[in-house]
Amino acid sequence: QLVKTAELDPRQNYLVGFHPHGVLAAGAFINFCTSASGFSTLFPGITPHLMMLSLWFRVPFFRDYVMSGGLVSSDKESASYVLQRPGGGNMLAIIVGGAQEALDARPGSYTLLLKNRKGFVRLAIEHG
Repeated sequence: QLVKTAELDPRQNYLVGFHPHGVLAAGAFINFCTSASGFSTLFPGITPHLMMLSLWFRVPFFRDYVMSGGLVSSDKESASYVLQRPGGGNMLAIIVGGAQEALDARPGSYTLLLKNRKGFVRLAIEHG
């Protein structure tokens, strides 16, 4: 369940970390790419974007399909593009542990992989 803990200024862009990855990142997808959790009601004026493994963007037609749902490639250039869009109102969600964390998904277990995954912090600092 998505819970609002702060007001977000729609004139700003935001970077959000999501955990756990889980199988197929279903929780992140449901919260940020569909209206099932009421994201747009909780955070009016904020358009969510969820990062997805870059290899999926090489598949013709599937690329266009996932982009229509707010998914963006998980590379630095795509992240920077969303975070520097003028006028604000964008939120980029990064599943911090990535695909590697998905392989460690077990019921009742919360394994967070951060050791070599701190580029999102650098992005947040670079883009304010």
